[in-house]
Amino acid sequence: MIRFLFLFLFLALPLKAEEFPALYAVTGVADDDVLNIRARPDAGSAVIGSLDPDATGVEVIATSGNWALVNDGEVSGYASLRYLAREPGPAWGALQTQLTCIGTEPFWSLKVDPQRGTTDFLTPEDQVADPEPISGLWPAGPWAKSAAVGLSDGIAVLVGTSCSDGMSDRSYGIAVDIFRTGPAGEGRLSGCCRLAQP
Repeated sequence: MIRFLFLFLFLALPLKAEEFPALYAVTGVADDDVLNIRARPDAGSAVIGSLDPDATGVEVIATSGNWALVNDGEVSGYASLRYLAREPGPAWGALQTQLTCIGTEPFWSLKVDPQRGTTDFLTPEDQVADPEPISGLWPAGPWAKSAAVGLSDGIAVLVGTSCSDGMSDRSYGIAVDIFRTGPAGEGRLSGCCRLAQP
């Protein structure tokens, strides 16, 4: 585990911790209306989806002017920031929010629940949910935009940056590299993460 910690410190970049992704709530939209999601950050752009007037836990990936990049199913688009309010809570890099990560070749998924102190890692060889304790947390700070989560057989290094899962048109704001070591041998898996509502 020590060598993974050194790797994490090596990967940490001397940048300010990222504000995004973050969870927002829709506000100021009439009960009988919706907040449109558009293909581009432009009021004249095509509508590709919508958010309910009472929607919460909306993950904002990034911003472009007065627009927020959000997901709607398997596609991403832009919603007006005028009708979105940041939900209370620390930045994602504090590692206090649930994360769901996925990757391909082979397909895998990782759920991180800091409140419960558990991770749930699934691979094609192991499809049985079996939560295991988090072995350590290394939050991001003002000096770095990287964070890390200790797994039972390795470490997951998280970086706030644009990421694609290669399977959909969804946008992600967190990239992850998982370095594994254990009885099955060593390996590296790469993927993307999203914030999950508690």
